[in-house]
Amino acid sequence: RGTGQIIPKPCHACRGLGRTTHDRRVMVKIPAGISDGQQLRLHGEGEHGAAGGPTGDLYVVVHVPPHKVFHREGDDVLVDVPVPFATMAIGGRFTLEGPGGPIDVHVPAGSQSGVLLPFKGKGMPNVSGRGHGVLYVRLTVDVPKKLSKDQRKLIDQLAKALPAEPIAPRAADADDEKPFFDKVKDLFG
Repeated sequence: RGTGQIIPKPCHACRGLGRTTHDRRVMVKIPAGISDGQQLRLHGEGEHGAAGGPTGDLYVVVHVPPHKVFHREGDDVLVDVPVPFATMAIGGRFTLEGPGGPIDVHVPAGSQSGVLLPFKGKGMPNVSGRGHGVLYVRLTVDVPKKLSKDQRKLIDQLAKALPAEPIAPRAADADDEKPFFDKVKDLFG
C-alpha cells in the first residue's frame, strides 16, 4: 500500500523529499488604511505541497507603530491641539496638517477646553476602499508658563472685568470624565 518509490541515489540536499527550503523576497502591496495586527493573505506564496499537492498561502501580519501626534481608533483619528486662550474666547482660525493634508480649523467663539471638532472624510481610509473615517480635533486651552509684567496686568484686568464664578469640583459623572470615543458615540449617536 505504498504510494512512493525507492530512490537508489537520494539527493543529500532534500533527503529524498523532492524539495528544499530557501529564503526568497516577496513583494507585498500594503493597502492604505491598514491597521496594526491585520493580516494579508498571499495566495500561493507559502510552502510547496507534499507529494505534488498545491502550494500553500503566506500570511503577513502588519505592525503599524503608533503616531506621535495622531491617535487612531478604527478609521477615526483624534488629535489634541493646544490653542491660546484668546482664540478660544473670541474665536479664530488655524491650519492643521492632517493625515491627508492641510485642514482649515475654525474655532468658534467661547469654545471650552476639550471641545471636539469633527471633520468627516479626513480620517484614515477604509482598508476595503469604502471612504474615510472622521478626524476629530480636540481643542485644549494653552496656558502660558511665563508672563511679562504687561501680560500679567492685562490678565488681571480681564479677570476683574469677567463675572466672578465660584470655583467648585465637578461631578464624577461629568461628561469630561468619559473616554474620548464614548463622547464621540454620545455626540453622533
